[in-house]
Amino acid sequence: MIRVTADLFSGRPNPSWIMADANGEEILKQIAKEKQIISKPNAGYDGLGFRGIEIEVISDEKLRGIPNSFKIADGTAEDQKTSIGIASRIVEQMTRYSKLSLDSHRLTPIDKHIQKIILASIEQYQLDLERIGKVIKKRYPKLPKNSKRVTVDDASCCDCKYEESKFNPNFWNADSHVRRNNNCYNYGRNWKTNTFAQPGRFSGQTAGAMSCSEVKAASLRDGLKLRCDCLPQSEYPRRLMALVIAPGVDYHWYRKQDGGFWGHKPGGTPAKNTDNSGNLITDPETCDRGSGSTLNYTDFCDYFYAGKSVSII
Repeated sequence: MIRVTADLFSGRPNPSWIMADANGEEILKQIAKEKQIISKPNAGYDGLGFRGIEIEVISDEKLRGIPNSFKIADGTAEDQKTSIGIASRIVEQMTRYSKLSLDSHRLTPIDKHIQKIILASIEQYQLDLERIGKVIKKRYPKLPKNSKRVTVDDASCCDCKYEESKFNPNFWNADSHVRRNNNCYNYGRNWKTNTFAQPGRFSGQTAGAMSCSEVKAASLRDGLKLRCDCLPQSEYPRRLMALVIAPGVDYHWYRKQDGGFWGHKPGGTPAKNTDNSGNLITDPETCDRGSGSTLNYTDFCDYFYAGKSVSII
């Protein structure tokens, strides 16, 4: 018995399903014969868009030589072609397992629409392997020296101020539980909830669709303010956030950091300060947000302030 998760979203929960029949066992047997398709742990592609298929063995009757959890098709397997082929085969069976309901299915149903998105993302991923390989190997840029939280004047707004903090990815990345259970909204707000926070969940009304207008409205219900709607000193520390949308599919948040750049956290992957091309993010409006990918966050929505009274869950 295995749990499968397609790792591709940033804001909403990733598609996940349980294969509790002979198909799951057959998948494990094939992987056991071709271990070269298993990716290197914590070394694969971690940008926006398709990041591989996670497989977790959830019974104690597993095949010898296979880890309890691993990834395929994330850019680091020795046999990329076979890895991608098995990933596609798994997703092609996905809708058969929709009746075994998981909590995440309320926000990400296991239906043909989601299946189509995943398969298209895998197809584009295969075409984009050379670029993905370069991004994986690319070193993170050196960070400017910064040591504490600072208050800055917002150059875009008269009299508005907000706070910028030192980039601290280790807070989000060192603990695997924290990394997997906090998303881009947690990072943007700078609040670890371990709930994969969703805009509007605190107010009881989440976004009805993956669009700028819907996610924006849900975020405002959580207490965020649009940029230039100045927050008083009593809301210290105040954060500057930016929202982008992959129309009809997903959302993503960035947060301004001390040092002139922006940080973000694509879903349950590590927090980082680089875009999909591996470049330091100095402007969320112009950085690479998935260009050339089927999961492209093309719509820049707006900037927001988040004061200390903003609650997310």
